[in-house]
Amino acid sequence: MQETANNLTFEDLTPYLLLKNGNFLYKVPFGDDWAVLKIYYGSRGTLGRLRKSLANVLYSGQTSYMPKTRCRIERECLALWRSHGFRVFDNYEDVTVDAPGCVPGGYLLLECVEAPKLLDILQDEQQPLEDRFALYHKFLQEWSHRHDLAISEREPRLVHENGDLGHVMILDEGFLWFDFEMVYRYPSNVREYVNHEIVQYIWDTHKNIPLDIRDRFLDETVRHYPNRSRLAGVYDHFYNHPNPILRGARSFDRRYRKRARKPTSKYNVVLKLREKLKNSSFGNGAS
Repeated sequence: MQETANNLTFEDLTPYLLLKNGNFLYKVPFGDDWAVLKIYYGSRGTLGRLRKSLANVLYSGQTSYMPKTRCRIERECLALWRSHGFRVFDNYEDVTVDAPGCVPGGYLLLECVEAPKLLDILQDEQQPLEDRFALYHKFLQEWSHRHDLAISEREPRLVHENGDLGHVMILDEGFLWFDFEMVYRYPSNVREYVNHEIVQYIWDTHKNIPLDIRDRFLDETVRHYPNRSRLAGVYDHFYNHPNPILRGARSFDRRYRKRARKPTSKYNVVLKLREKLKNSSFGNGAS
C-alpha cells in the first residue's frame, strides 16, 4: 500500500476485505485512521448486471443496476441528504484510489464509522425497554420529516429504498444513515416510493426484534409516527398496487407461496399495521 496526499495505491485489496454482498467493501488504511472503499458490483457479471438494469428501468422504474450508475446515484444521495441536515458518511472526493477493480466512477472512498445500529439497540434486551422505545420515537420524528421533504420536493433520492433500521447508526445522540446506491427515479411516483420504504422498515424490524415486543413495536409506530394517514397508505401500496403486473404477482404470491403465510411476512405485517391503525385511538395526521 502506498499513500500520498491525494492518492491511495493498493496492489492487492484482499487483506482488507470487509464485506462482499454484490458490492465489495474494504476497510483500508487512510492517513492515521481507516476508510471504507466501496467498489460497485465488481462481483457480478456484465450480462447479469445488464439484464437486471433492463428489468429495473423498464419494469420497476428504478435506476440502472450498472455499477457506475449506482455509484453516481449514491454520490448524489450523500450530497443531497447532507444538504438537508441528515448525517451520512463523508466521502473523500479529492482522493483517488489505484487498486484492482477501482475504475473511475465505479468506487467511493467513505469515512469509517464504528457505531451501534438502531436495530441492534432495539434487539438488545440488556437495555431498558423504555429507553429503547424512546430512541425509536426520536427516530420516527426524523424519519417522518424526511418523508415530508421527499414528497414536498418530489425528490426520490430522499427515499431510503434500500433501508431499514440496520442501515441507521446511532452517533453523537443522533442518526447516521447509509447505503443509498439503489433509488427510484420518477418524481411523479415519490409517494409510492415512500410507501415502499415504510413497508420495508417496518417489516424488517418486526421480524428481527424480540418476539415479546413485536406487538408493542407496531403500537409505538402508530402512536409516534406523526402522519397516520401515510401509514395507512402502505396497505394499498402492497395489496392494491397501481401497476397491474405487480399487483397480480403479489396476489399470486399470497395465494401460492408458503412464505407469504408466515406471521412475519410482509403481507401479514402490513395487515397487522392496518389493524393497529383501525383500532387505535390516536389522532390522525395529515396526508
